[in-house]
Amino acid sequence: MQIYIHIPFCEKKCSYCRFASIWSTQDFLIEKYVKYLCREIWTHPLTPSLVKRGKPLKIATIYFGWWTPGVLHSEQLQQILISLRKQYVFSDNIEITLETTPNHVTLENIAAWKTLWINRVSMWIQTLNEKSLDAIWRGGKWDIEKALTCFQRNMIKNISVDFIIWLPHVQKGELLRDINYILEKYNCIQHVSVYMLEDYYNEDKIIETWFDKKTYPENWDNLWLKECEYLEEYSSIKKYLDNKGFSRYEISNFAKNIPLSNSVPCNEGEYLDYRCWHNWGYWNHKEVRAFWLGAYWFENNIRYANSESFSEYYNWKRILEEQVTPEELLSEKIMFWLRTSWLEKQLYSQLDQQKLSCFIQDWFLEEKSDRIILSDRGVMVMDYILWEIIIS
Repeated sequence: MQIYIHIPFCEKKCSYCRFASIWSTQDFLIEKYVKYLCREIWTHPLTPSLVKRGKPLKIATIYFGWWTPGVLHSEQLQQILISLRKQYVFSDNIEITLETTPNHVTLENIAAWKTLWINRVSMWIQTLNEKSLDAIWRGGKWDIEKALTCFQRNMIKNISVDFIIWLPHVQKGELLRDINYILEKYNCIQHVSVYMLEDYYNEDKIIETWFDKKTYPENWDNLWLKECEYLEEYSSIKKYLDNKGFSRYEISNFAKNIPLSNSVPCNEGEYLDYRCWHNWGYWNHKEVRAFWLGAYWFENNIRYANSESFSEYYNWKRILEEQVTPEELLSEKIMFWLRTSWLEKQLYSQLDQQKLSCFIQDWFLEEKSDRIILSDRGVMVMDYILWEIIIS
């Protein structure tokens, strides 16, 4: 079982952000939210999936997500973790990840996080281009380097950084130079994520909540890479990271020390490399329990969601509770398998054979002796490939 917790407060809400978060760090709002979050943890019933033969199953990972948890004081983080410990049993080598912004990374905070059992920190960088950082309402390059200098003290040894392709003002090849600069200067980094900015101009985009209405400034259309440059940008970064010892284990995620077998932990909590084991479990359909405003989680083949309204969340409103059909579950697993590793040929009968052959012929997919993998070219159109090959 994995646990996910979202802290929806930001000092600045990024100009491209569609997540359930607000631009506010007022102490009384955060205190109220933490209070209700702990109440949700205490009162949420244990499902049969958490109990096996009368013995509680252990929690493998906890993830404080969406870059905002760094706004919490150590006392507030401690309240949440104590609440979780009262309700759940932690594995001996549990992975606890905290996402943060650079301006919350100080030697004092790192020492406090480590005291609270946090052993993995994920920090956004996105770009070192000052114009771009200003356009997306982020801090500057100086804040990023100051934070990385703190991490060099090695108080927490598992550090991950994030970058984004397709930000405004960033020229072709510039992001690769940024990544090279960071990795050459700071040897504390064990994991790198390279995401592609989502296309919010897509007319088919489903609008489900207020946050989905977010669009980019119109002038950005002339300030970012052309679509035809995506593949070269992504491929050059992937090749560079591979040469630096960062192996890709998901389309956007690269980690050090991944064994050739791409294996899972040998024993409970005995991790062999620097993959994000929370995400790895999520992508492999391990059960996830989430606590927060707008939380989505998955247990016993049922998907749940909390309201994205603070008032409704505080009144226990749930906006989704639906059974996932075997067909839907298979489609989701195929999607994640293709994103992370491969499709075994025994799944061919579930796929459109003709379209599958066309994608292999056109080098969007690569056929091995017993599996199919996504090529770099296929990464650019993966959603389309999945839409076409999965038989509805």
